[in-house]
Amino acid sequence: MIKLLFVIPEYSHGGTNKSLENLLSLIDKTKYQISVYCLYEDGGPYYKQIFSPYILKKSWLYYWLHDNVWTRKVMGGYNKLTKRDNFSFLYKREARVLQKRYNFDVVVAYQEGKTTEFVSFIDQCKNKVAWYHCPYIICKTKEAQQRALSLYGQFDKTVCVSRCFAEMMREILPTLSEKIIWIYNTVNVPLIRQMAANEIRLFDEQLFNIVSIGRLTSQKQFELIPQMASFVKSSRPFRWHIIGAGSYEQLIREKIAEFNMQDKVILMGAKDNPYPYIFHADLVVCTSDSESFSYVLAEAKCLHTPVLSNDFPVAYEVIDDSCGWIANLKEMPQVLTRIINNVDGEYDRKKASIMKYEYSNEEILQRIEELFDKK
Repeated sequence: MIKLLFVIPEYSHGGTNKSLENLLSLIDKTKYQISVYCLYEDGGPYYKQIFSPYILKKSWLYYWLHDNVWTRKVMGGYNKLTKRDNFSFLYKREARVLQKRYNFDVVVAYQEGKTTEFVSFIDQCKNKVAWYHCPYIICKTKEAQQRALSLYGQFDKTVCVSRCFAEMMREILPTLSEKIIWIYNTVNVPLIRQMAANEIRLFDEQLFNIVSIGRLTSQKQFELIPQMASFVKSSRPFRWHIIGAGSYEQLIREKIAEFNMQDKVILMGAKDNPYPYIFHADLVVCTSDSESFSYVLAEAKCLHTPVLSNDFPVAYEVIDDSCGWIANLKEMPQVLTRIINNVDGEYDRKKASIMKYEYSNEEILQRIEELFDKK
């Protein structure tokens, strides 16, 4: 069997862990002996439980210098004082201890940033892969490009989760272009449909119910929703539900109050299982300034819920005329008005069309196996 290690940053909700959760549920367990290593213990119990069959224990030294809450405070203060990251020595030691102990054939840094740095220190494995999920960290200064060249040059392949994202990265790092590939994320369709099965009334069916899902951060731009909602002029009452948690919660609440949208924009908090909400919604809306691969949009399509997305490059790889709409944020209130009012039966046509949609993982899994099976 091929010994395969995935390294992740933490156990929090987000696209990276959702992607890995889906992949682990679909990958051939008779071919791969799978392990997961998590740099931080941060995050909720959901992903700790999901990944628990695969989790590797950390060394005593790593735990006490990195994960212990009191030590982390001391090291955090030291990092600020010295204006540098002082964990590299610890990553280097832990990475080499792991490889010596388990002798992995394939090691995957499953998110950009610290996980990639950590995996770069692992020597003597046959295949090192970096997975790049987030386009916002792509380096654009010459100094950052040099750091990226040095780091990603140590990997056999760097995987981007959309074609346009891979093309963007190749333009920025042209000398690594042959090592940069794209593979879409897997979606475990039977599982999410099973998880979506919920006969409990989640929404007022007299309303047109909109759902947006993601971390409450600047990138998702949920703080703009109250103002957009105030511009929607519909004959049918609507309600916009925001599912997620994060640092922008207070700002969003302030914007809801500012535009008097308390009855129309509802903060619902994070949900371990958001799928019943997606399934019972009339529309799923993505307001992000960009995405490398939008899991929410892909899963909404699998649950046959029409989608509306902000106008960013990868949206055109996920959405076509059969399943939804793409519009910039300035245009979105007018588009929402047309959708909710079902002008010329447009919404009904999209809903009927998306009911026929099916997502296939076969080609994706084949490409992943080819990537991991490199001799």
